[in-house]
Amino acid sequence: MITSRFLFGLAASFLLLVSGCKDPGSASGGTAGVALYSFDSTSSKVFVWTDLNALYDSTTTPAPTYQISSSLFTKVTNLAWGGLCLDSQRGILYLVSDTGDIVRVSRIRSQTGTLPTVDVVSFRLSSSDRLTNGKFGQASLDGQSDSLYITETGDNGTRIWGVASASNQFQDASVPLQALQLSGDTGGTGVAAAAGVVYAFMADGNPVGMDALTGPRLRKGNPSAFDASQVILGNLTTLGIYGTLALDTGNGNLFVARHNTDAVSTAAPIQVFRTGQFGQSYNQAPSFSLGSATSQPDLRVLSHPGTKDWLVGLRGQGTVGYGTLFIWKAPLGGMAAKAVTVIPTGSILKGVAVDGNAS
Repeated sequence: MITSRFLFGLAASFLLLVSGCKDPGSASGGTAGVALYSFDSTSSKVFVWTDLNALYDSTTTPAPTYQISSSLFTKVTNLAWGGLCLDSQRGILYLVSDTGDIVRVSRIRSQTGTLPTVDVVSFRLSSSDRLTNGKFGQASLDGQSDSLYITETGDNGTRIWGVASASNQFQDASVPLQALQLSGDTGGTGVAAAAGVVYAFMADGNPVGMDALTGPRLRKGNPSAFDASQVILGNLTTLGIYGTLALDTGNGNLFVARHNTDAVSTAAPIQVFRTGQFGQSYNQAPSFSLGSATSQPDLRVLSHPGTKDWLVGLRGQGTVGYGTLFIWKAPLGGMAAKAVTVIPTGSILKGVAVDGNAS
């Protein structure tokens, strides 16, 4: 007869075994098996580092493991800020230019050298639906719904485009506008999406709440609309002028990059909000702050793998990009970022994607 004491001991042993096999760097999947992708506007090539741990731990600056090229990459040489994102479920990389051209690369984890024609497709956001002098910004892919989201800001407003069935858009397609838009917002530069939820950063907009709060705000919504009550803004947020987003789906954290140089601020360059903070009250402080105001004053782009414990950022100023990666391993564990100058020198990086399902 099996006793309750035996069952209890067996269960305890199992829990110990599971916890003993877990990477101590994170409660959300550890740090192993992660790759990094970036796009170099100088060479119009995708750079691939297949082992982010090796890149982080290296005492030298290793060149990319692979450099991927395609004639279609010239369409996105002027990459949007944050205009690189990954569908980790399907193994597809998306590149978005600041003028609305999109290049999709399939089987990204097995690509090296020049891409086979069958694995690369370009399409475009409809030119007839643009804002006046509109520029596109950060892109994010919700793998669950196969939906691509892209910010656009122009003289007459801001909005977020939704591209349904992104993996099925055909060569030279013109995608009509399907916008997630809330009247009155301006300066949208950040978007992050997963599991049917969309987060956005807006630089300003109409007053919110009884206190008539104005200024930079974070929004939470669904693929069709933003909920007017799901807003975080106010003096406690310490949000900056630009707000590129990175979503940690494993732990429910939303990382927000602030551009301290433009914001004339000496605050931490990254604010971290819990996704559960939305809807509680409007004016809320971040749950955590991260980074160095001295080392990362011009932080412009962020990327998180979702369920692994990494955060990667890029420098930027105005329309100028640089060849520097900021890499945080276990970012909320107190470790400082490592700055990596990319080889070849002269590279210009404006988008980065971290693949938590690389192996």
